[in-house]
Amino acid sequence: MTDGPLLIVLTGLPNCGKTTLARALEQEGATVVELDHINRERGFRIEDGVPMAEWPETIRQAEARIEESSADVVVLSWVNPGERDRQRWRDFASARGMRHLVVYLAADQELLDTRRSVAVAAPDRHILSDEVLQRVQRRFQPPTNALVLEASWSTQKQVELVTAAL
Repeated sequence: MTDGPLLIVLTGLPNCGKTTLARALEQEGATVVELDHINRERGFRIEDGVPMAEWPETIRQAEARIEESSADVVVLSWVNPGERDRQRWRDFASARGMRHLVVYLAADQELLDTRRSVAVAAPDRHILSDEVLQRVQRRFQPPTNALVLEASWSTQKQVELVTAAL
């Protein structure tokens, strides 16, 4: 996909399509590290939220997976609710000589609600409780320095725009 290591920090609200885009980039050769997946491996039900005290270990495991990857492109998929969270990953990449790119999947509430209702029928999807979803939405700050993709665009178009930005 590119010369030299790159960390793509993929951000957006729940149900915007982060996992779908991450999997499409994986098909292009990227390694994908999903914090939700790590939390599930650790025995947490994402639907109910993860205790704040547990996040440092999840982050540590994500860092280890990124560092162990031999791929030229690593996609870190997580809501990344605030700029401070995203800056932490930029700093992580810079400290390891990696380039970084924040990719924001922007979606309006109607699209998010529609996707959430469809996801209820999908056995491999976790559905956040209303309380957790509202908490995430309240905390989320759209990034100001990012490649912005519309969640309503096709995955193919999103992949093309990400790879063009590399």
